Amino acid sequence: AFRESLFDALADDEGAEYWESVYGQPVNIYPNTKPGPDGKLERMTDEEYADYVRTKMWEKSHQHIIEEREARERARRKAKDRKRQVEEDMAKEEEERENLRRRMQESLRRGEERKKAKEAEAAWARYMQKWEELKQRKDLTQDSTAARDLIPWPVVSGKRRHVSNDEIEYFFENSTAWREDPAAMLKVERVRWHPDKMQQRFGQHIDPDTMRSVTAVFQVVDRLWSEQ
Repeated sequence: AFRESLFDALADDEGAEYWESVYGQPVNIYPNTKPGPDGKLERMTDEEYADYVRTKMWEKSHQHIIEEREARERARRKAKDRKRQVEEDMAKEEEERENLRRRMQESLRRGEERKKAKEAEAAWARYMQKWEELKQRKDLTQDSTAARDLIPWPVVSGKRRHVSNDEIEYFFENSTAWREDPAAMLKVERVRWHPDKMQQRFGQHIDPDTMRSVTAVFQVVDRLWSEQ
């Protein structure tokens, strides 16, 4: 067995020369100690030493195989590192694209909000101007124009067909008067849109459908008023 031959070679110069001729290297140059659990050197058993020498001799006689194996391992690690770097770069690029997309969406959203705010302010100004013009007219009950065409409806478009709870709330809550004093504004609107007041203002020219819309506006205003 290798172990017996090894120890024979270690004990006999002729045996040592034989193994050196076989492996092309001396076999009696390897220490028979190893680091122990506490870090100190300790003596190997005969079996451990035989395995150790055999491994070292194989490595010496097959150096090219070891080098090729190490080269393949280095190439594998390098390829793995390259792949990881590519994946990291792709993830970073995707994150940057996503951040850019979010910033663009946020910018568009803010732009849309500013646009809507300006539209709401302009609509409120038109609304107030039309009510002032109506106040100057003393002959509304004698006017042949239908009330639905005269009334400044509290929606951004100013059109009766767009009257709904959501549109009315949006119109009032985005007005300059609401930002300044919502309670004071609602107090005025509550009087303005009271069905009896509207009936008195427009007389026979206010038809049932228009009155239903007036009532709908008043109910929204009254609810907003009660929530203050």
